[in-house]
Amino acid sequence: MVVSFEDLEDFLACPKRFFKNLPKKERMNFHNETFSLLLKSGFSVEKPVVHCRVQEIELVAMPDFLVKEADGWRIILKKTAKRFKDKYSLEASFNAFVFSQAGWNVSSVEVHSDHFVRKVENWRTLVPLVTSAVASMSKLDSEPMPSPNRTCRHCEFIEDCERELLDKKSLLLVNGIGKETEKVLKGLGINDLEDLAAASDEKLVGVFGPERAKRLIYSARSFLEERVIVLEKPEKMPEGIVLDVENYPPDEIDFLYGFLVRNEYRYFLVDNPQDEDRVVGFLESLPKGSPVYHYHGPEQRKVDQLFRRRKRKFFGNFIDVYTVLRRHFVLPVFSYSLKRVAKLFGYQWRTNLNGYAIVNLYEKWVETREESIINLILQYNEDDVRATKVVIDFINSHSSFS
Repeated sequence: MVVSFEDLEDFLACPKRFFKNLPKKERMNFHNETFSLLLKSGFSVEKPVVHCRVQEIELVAMPDFLVKEADGWRIILKKTAKRFKDKYSLEASFNAFVFSQAGWNVSSVEVHSDHFVRKVENWRTLVPLVTSAVASMSKLDSEPMPSPNRTCRHCEFIEDCERELLDKKSLLLVNGIGKETEKVLKGLGINDLEDLAAASDEKLVGVFGPERAKRLIYSARSFLEERVIVLEKPEKMPEGIVLDVENYPPDEIDFLYGFLVRNEYRYFLVDNPQDEDRVVGFLESLPKGSPVYHYHGPEQRKVDQLFRRRKRKFFGNFIDVYTVLRRHFVLPVFSYSLKRVAKLFGYQWRTNLNGYAIVNLYEKWVETREESIINLILQYNEDDVRATKVVIDFINSHSSFS
């Protein structure tokens, strides 16, 4: 097994996903003697590839630069982010560990961006986390049980995990129940979904409060009965537009505004202030108080910032469809992400992309301006607004006016 830092990160987030993705991973050709000769000669090297073998696993490190210093090698990782992220420390530790195990003395590790330079002082303290993860990988000879967490909403295997957890009637299937909450419930004598579905409100209210207690019980029933539960009929959501903004976090750029207007997809690519003016002009053309629907995202804040930069105010009425859905319905899904919810209601997604993939695609598009890349991004964005409209239609089909 060949493991890069990205694989390690994937394993730490979800061992099951890591295991299921193993057949897709191509074996890397990292046996490049040129790098070894350059290092032995004391040259600084760009994009070196160094490997070592630990616990029957081949670890491969691919930093951006190696700089020769008097007391060893300085490893440099290049990033595009504006701020240092905690995960960079783990990446620094992984790279330094591989280099050390391969026989090269590491003097320091730095993370460089156009916005900051940070020397990672604590990389040695994180080595036990790296070695512990590698040891666990080496023992991974069968598919692990699902371990639901926040990354599930982006995972292609989420429905497989839901079915597996449902077969076992696991409490972890319920949105909002993690390991700690599961312990609390088991302390109350509630060991599986059937126990939770049959529990009385009084048994849970003292621990979780009335609203959460009711939702936990109904969630269990929703899964066991394979049905949507209406907590309270919603008001009808009036005709409006749907908005989804695509963002490039490293530079905090909102590069695409996608709209669904009377079932027609419209979009604005933003490269400069003039493009932003076109977005503002479109939004200002809407009648005052028009509903602007979005799904659990920062769209309202983005638009408010856009207008504030021009010393203007937007008079639309933002409505978060996710908030309305959660207030009035309990669904038999682990994640209330747009992709999972809209798929439950019958929407067919045309791509397997997610927000992380869009960031990488945007970087490639900026570099190449290939039409096929931007078309993929537009397809993903159009799916988002059309899927949001499917959720709106579902809510309206259960409204007090339907």
